[in-house]
Amino acid sequence: MAVSELDPRSLIFVAGLLGLLCLAILFMMRRSFPPTIGGLVYWSRGLFGMVIASALFGMTGVIPEIFCVVLANAMLVAGIMSFYAGFRHFAGLPTRARMMGAVLALVTCYVAWFTYVDNNYPARAMLVTLTDTVLFYACTLLVARTTGNTIAGRFTCMVFAAIGTISLVRAGMLMTALDTPSDVLGATFTQRAYLAAMAFSVLAITLGAMMLANERLRMALEFIASHDQLTDAFARTAFIELLTKEVARTRRNGRPIALLMFDLDNFKAINDQYGHVTGDRVIIDFVQRTREMLRNVDSIGRYGGEEFVALLPETTVDEARAIAERVCIGIAAGGSAELPAYTVSVGVAGASNGSAEVNSLLSKADEALYRAKANGRNRVEFSEEEIRPVLMHG
Repeated sequence: MAVSELDPRSLIFVAGLLGLLCLAILFMMRRSFPPTIGGLVYWSRGLFGMVIASALFGMTGVIPEIFCVVLANAMLVAGIMSFYAGFRHFAGLPTRARMMGAVLALVTCYVAWFTYVDNNYPARAMLVTLTDTVLFYACTLLVARTTGNTIAGRFTCMVFAAIGTISLVRAGMLMTALDTPSDVLGATFTQRAYLAAMAFSVLAITLGAMMLANERLRMALEFIASHDQLTDAFARTAFIELLTKEVARTRRNGRPIALLMFDLDNFKAINDQYGHVTGDRVIIDFVQRTREMLRNVDSIGRYGGEEFVALLPETTVDEARAIAERVCIGIAAGGSAELPAYTVSVGVAGASNGSAEVNSLLSKADEALYRAKANGRNRVEFSEEEIRPVLMHG
């Protein structure tokens, strides 16, 4: 069936039905997804507003204009604003609720004026459509800037860009009087095309939101699976996988690689004297401070208990020694006054000329760490295959 043969009231009914279906889906997602996945509440409210707007628009000529015109347009704009607020919340940005509330109030007053003072459907439809256009393009830019590098982000951008362009064309035709429907049920081609686009955009926007939410949940689950929950350092298995990939890369390009292995000195005494809660805070403090002393390309993982490892890509043994000394001295210098003072022993291992082996690096780093602990702790040591040990005292 061609667009020109579709009844506007039927299109509005379809939009409302699709909105109800999408609202039910988002409601179930809200109940099953963790609260850390932002945006779902706002997207649900947005769909609710659009469903109510569709129902009110569909009863044009049956109920008073305060409902089917003024309230319907307000609910439509508020629904799209809620989608925009949801994407801002999803991106961790302020929702700008006050500003959008002020704009909504002005739009509602404008619609009321051109309903009761000067009954002019094209004039009120033009402003509402322009407002929606701005919101659609704002959503496009926001999603492109925050999640546009993902499949879900690109899909959502395309949806908002498409409906924004359709809205802009409609606003332009209303502005130039190329389209002059008498009301929302006006049977012009442009009016029908716009209503059809709005109906199916509800489903497409919801699909994009669902894809973004599922993508964020997958990333969160992958992070939980690959990271230590106490410190956010890589978990042992994930770190070894990372090390394996880096070793394979260094073997291909012949670049050096280094590994540091840390052990918090006398950590059992800290637990016994201050309790396990303080012990956990010490471990968290160590990872945070060590990250600050490592480079952006370096990675830290929790090897077990109070033992940690750091991967230093394209790093010679001498460079690794300097980094290890910086960490050893920095930790011994003390951090938070709320935590007991502690020190760390460090074992250094490295390989060059593409000769790295995962097990060999771990074994040599572990051997060097054992020597650091046996020789008095709070120091940097190397395996017997490396250069002469450099003693570190606080």
